[in-house]
Amino acid sequence: MTIKPAPPVLARHLPELRADLVAWLRDPGPEGGPAIWARGHEPTLANTERQAADDWARALSIAELFAVNAPMTRLAVAAGAALPAYRLHPEDLPATHGLLAWEEPATDPHEGGNLVGAPIVGISWAVHGGGVHIRTWVHRDDWAHYMAQGDPRAGIRDLTPAETTHIIRTNPAMLVAMSGGYLPFGRIPGWLTSPDDTTDMSLTELEDLSRSATRQEQAERALVVTWLLMGQTLSTVEDVRAPRASEKRIARIDPNLLGTVRCVQLRHRNAAPVARGEQDVGRAYRHRWIVRGHWRNQYYASREEHRPIWIDPHTKGPDGAPILDPEKLVNVLRR
Repeated sequence: MTIKPAPPVLARHLPELRADLVAWLRDPGPEGGPAIWARGHEPTLANTERQAADDWARALSIAELFAVNAPMTRLAVAAGAALPAYRLHPEDLPATHGLLAWEEPATDPHEGGNLVGAPIVGISWAVHGGGVHIRTWVHRDDWAHYMAQGDPRAGIRDLTPAETTHIIRTNPAMLVAMSGGYLPFGRIPGWLTSPDDTTDMSLTELEDLSRSATRQEQAERALVVTWLLMGQTLSTVEDVRAPRASEKRIARIDPNLLGTVRCVQLRHRNAAPVARGEQDVGRAYRHRWIVRGHWRNQYYASREEHRPIWIDPHTKGPDGAPILDPEKLVNVLRR
């Protein structure tokens, strides 16, 4: 089956999208966010979900908005896969409360050829206590398509068109919450999270849980890397305002909600070649070569510790010298 991807969430969309989401999470009615999040759960968990809806409505209402363009998203995902163990610090965050949307999904919706959930396109966070509470978000169109597909392994049938329309109507905001997590300060995050008790889960549920945890890990890695890259010179941040019509509508929903988004983009720059004749430890290079992107630990005296910084792919060697074809290189190991 060919799945048509949902349209990207762009910077100009984010203020109005946030306003709709906050209004829905504040709605105390039977089709409001607290009721929908609590629906189908036993009483204790239902109360927890209602409280979560209230907490995120307040957190999102004061959140700073961030939109990450496609090239920067691809870099964050690729660099996230290579991110070494790192202890998060409060100063790494660009804001204590935020909502970030990636122009491209931070996770792949397919794994092993099977649909494993809607791709994660956004993430919100709120600093509380000794860490950061996060919630991942997916595009409503992707989520509705995922929910409409049954799972024969678990005995779940496909939804009818009327049922699909109903779940879309009860989730009017363009972003739908998928999962929650917690990133502690000063400790290496436990990337793979699991519920307290998996005793009663079937093999299918355990398999889906494992896949979901992997996608959660990918999104958390991409988030942490996005935060780290925002503080480096290879990214640029500029303010983007919502369209005037959207600003007027946002003001009617809540005049306290701001309509400005910080758009994070990859800085386009040419790799500076090494000057002709430059020597390194007494050696003169006669070729240029490509250095792959990688993390490097940079020491920060103010922290008295190291912090990873991303080194973008670049060329090295004398200007004008022939470039070595990486496909034809042979690595020779010597003692």
